[in-house]
Amino acid sequence: MKVENKPDTGTHPEVYKTKAADEIKLPDFYTVVGRLPKLIAKSVYLMDTDEEKKMTLYAISIISGALMPKVWINYGGKVNHPALMLMMAYPPASGKGKLALLPLVLRKIIDEQKKINNQSMAQYRIEMKIYEKNVGKGNPPGEMPKKPNLRVLLVPGNTTASKLTEQLAENDGEEIALIFETEIDSFTNMMNNQFGRDNSMILRKAFHNENISQMRKNNSEHLEISNPKIAMLLTGTNSQIPNLFHSNEDGLFSRFMIATGSAPLSWKDVQPCESCKPLNEDFEKMDVEFYNMYHFFKGKSIEVKFTDSQWEQINLTGEARLKESFEDAGEFATSVAKRHSNMIVRLAAIFRMVRYFECQEKSSVVYCNDIDFEIANWMVAQSYKSSIELFKMLPGEKKDDSSSRVEEFFELLPKEFRTKETAPLQAKMKVSDRSINRYLKELLENGKLVSPKKGFYQKGLVADVADGRSS
Repeated sequence: MKVENKPDTGTHPEVYKTKAADEIKLPDFYTVVGRLPKLIAKSVYLMDTDEEKKMTLYAISIISGALMPKVWINYGGKVNHPALMLMMAYPPASGKGKLALLPLVLRKIIDEQKKINNQSMAQYRIEMKIYEKNVGKGNPPGEMPKKPNLRVLLVPGNTTASKLTEQLAENDGEEIALIFETEIDSFTNMMNNQFGRDNSMILRKAFHNENISQMRKNNSEHLEISNPKIAMLLTGTNSQIPNLFHSNEDGLFSRFMIATGSAPLSWKDVQPCESCKPLNEDFEKMDVEFYNMYHFFKGKSIEVKFTDSQWEQINLTGEARLKESFEDAGEFATSVAKRHSNMIVRLAAIFRMVRYFECQEKSSVVYCNDIDFEIANWMVAQSYKSSIELFKMLPGEKKDDSSSRVEEFFELLPKEFRTKETAPLQAKMKVSDRSINRYLKELLENGKLVSPKKGFYQKGLVADVADGRSS
């Protein structure tokens, strides 16, 4: 087994050293896009606005990861695969409709699967007719033909729980089931009726590749799926989200990456230029590249490892987010922090493997480079922020003790102080930098503090002036 002893730096000469969590400065969006693997970047640059590019970056990353069923990462002592779930919540007319074009890059794969499955079923039916004919004539029928596994990459969201379980069994861990729906209702309408109510459980288990069992009375059916793999991409508006996540206490929520944004306020010229072609033609041309990548990784087991400094950054960031999520949104929000650390390694592995494919590498064990690790960190940071904000909007647990904590903080403050002088209080109250900043902002807004200059605060002056007293 060949192992790369040193992580490379991707296709760019710069080496970005990882830092402690409190020193991390995330890059801007265009810096991230400029360092993407070529195949991912090509998809992103086909879009017009920044929001469309951002949506495409997240979406095409999920699609790419779905083509790597045997790629794996050792995370927390367990095997993890680069199969991710993504919910994009954008207002109407924000450009998310263009995402419906992305499955075109899978067209060649899907056509091939249909052809293979049709041929397999046709052969199976012929063998069954011969078998039944021999049974009818009293001849030794031999062994009953076994129905072939009909592996499918792209699975519709409008699928019953029973059929989804059956498809996962047919894929048998050799194929990731990708659910891609640009209208979230296609999935939630099924999930919320009696035939699809187990889909939430299936998704929760599949995220961690946990065993799924199903027994049915009809045909004495017993399905046992030992390594289910599902990637998912859903888009919708904020008003549709409660149909997917009924409560912030639902474990399904923390398993999703969340991407949010706004609709542009400027009018876009819709007249095509003389040489312009419809966007779908550009994505259709990319189906060969994704087809080649799909077959490149088919059956190929590759472990993606991370350096000590990368693991250190994951641990530091995870610990900080765990504390922040509890303080900001309560106990159930801590699962968001925990699973977002897991998402970092999955995303980073996807980008590393796309470069692996582009360079036609052959090692069975490779290290993630710092560029791909940084890109994954940026994407997960955006998702984490959006997830916590959405968590607080959903029905369920609420963090209601913030006012008492702010009052406690205020009482402990001296009459005059600088920002850095709050450090002892931060340690005493066991809160994060983010919470201290939030407390200061709230006290400024309600007039209990004033800030005559940046970084300097005075306590109680507003109240004194209101009473007609001089400070």
